[in-house]
Amino acid sequence: MMSLQEAVSFISGETQQQLLQFRSVITNQCPITMKAIQFIDNEYKKEKKPKGYNLVKRENKKHGFVYYVRYWHSGKMLSSKWCTHTNIYGEACKFAENNREVIITRYLSKYGGDAIRFFKKFYDSGSAVYQAESMRNGELLEDRRRRFKSIIDNKFIPFLKERKIETFEEITTPILDDFQDYLLLEGARRNTAKEGDREKSKKLKAQSVNGDMAAVAKIFIYLMRKGIIKINPCENLPPVPETDKRTHGCHELTAMKGVFNKRWKDKTSHLLNLIIYTTDMRNIEIKRFCKNDIITICGCKFIDLKKSKTENGIRRVPLHPFVYRKILEYAKDMENEEAIFGDISWYGFTKANKALGEKLKVSEGYLKKQNITYYSGRHFWKTMMSAGGLGADAEEVFMGHKVSGNVAKLYDHHDAKGNKFIADKARGIFKILDRELFI
Repeated sequence: MMSLQEAVSFISGETQQQLLQFRSVITNQCPITMKAIQFIDNEYKKEKKPKGYNLVKRENKKHGFVYYVRYWHSGKMLSSKWCTHTNIYGEACKFAENNREVIITRYLSKYGGDAIRFFKKFYDSGSAVYQAESMRNGELLEDRRRRFKSIIDNKFIPFLKERKIETFEEITTPILDDFQDYLLLEGARRNTAKEGDREKSKKLKAQSVNGDMAAVAKIFIYLMRKGIIKINPCENLPPVPETDKRTHGCHELTAMKGVFNKRWKDKTSHLLNLIIYTTDMRNIEIKRFCKNDIITICGCKFIDLKKSKTENGIRRVPLHPFVYRKILEYAKDMENEEAIFGDISWYGFTKANKALGEKLKVSEGYLKKQNITYYSGRHFWKTMMSAGGLGADAEEVFMGHKVSGNVAKLYDHHDAKGNKFIADKARGIFKILDRELFI
């Protein structure tokens, strides 16, 4: 049998014609060997995609050897290696791929100072960490995900950079307390620049700061659960007290009588006010609903809210026939699944509130003094329903607040009896609206 050295020497001295003959002999007499050679040749020709890690063998008394993984990160091989606890190549690859994010994050938090990179990627919709977190605890509503990402990118990361904080271990409860102060001062600076008034700059809502902190707290819950950190710095951090919290004012019942039957120049402001003052929906719910969300139960129209601020906010809201007609007129050229007010901004709600004030012949100063905003429509609805004798249980359910289990059961079942029950309550609401609000 010819050795490899002899084969190389033979091939080196042959012409093209002789090589073709030689190949024909090998193909016919040694087909399996030829296929193996072709397989090896194809492997060398393939453009291999980098795996992002290397597997190395290490001796092991129990298994003979086990695979350890070393990761590439940002173009560099990390100095540490991690045991895959197996000597089966396929299982070792699976371990390396499934644990990459957690292992690298834990390593960088200790040695690499890459906490900022992790925070920046956490709320990316395509991030593997965010997707895994969503499958475990439910995906955030898209507008809330974008808001949380904006808070991290534009507030928390600049704060960390200013303090030159690089690792998770450096982020302690006192540091997060400082971040709360940072948010308060940042808001004060923004208000001062906008108003040009030192006194006004002090009036900052604690609720906004606590809302921003929720974006940070969610990440630390993940880090704690994965064992990347041992102590959650958010657990012992008290919220900013809402000492300056003001109750929303609302317009007088007698003043509102017939205001929506008048002719309005701005149809958008008219419909926005009409909806919140007759349905008690939240701003974000009004912004999100479409014609497809309008359903009929026992002859009554309802807006079926499948998404809301809270679990109790998922409910069916009675829709007065007059309001229903106005919605169809306004959205006649829109698709059924298109959000009717999807592009409305904070300014649009503020503009609607001012337009209502003009119709009622009250000044902007009065609105400000009484703290009457667009959201005050919900408070007006509750006041109107209480005065009309609707009942506290119906108010709470239709407003999307937390209610007792017994009350919730009355409204939650969807059989014929339950549908009749909720339709009867809706007709009671319509009678109050006809008596107190419409002509």
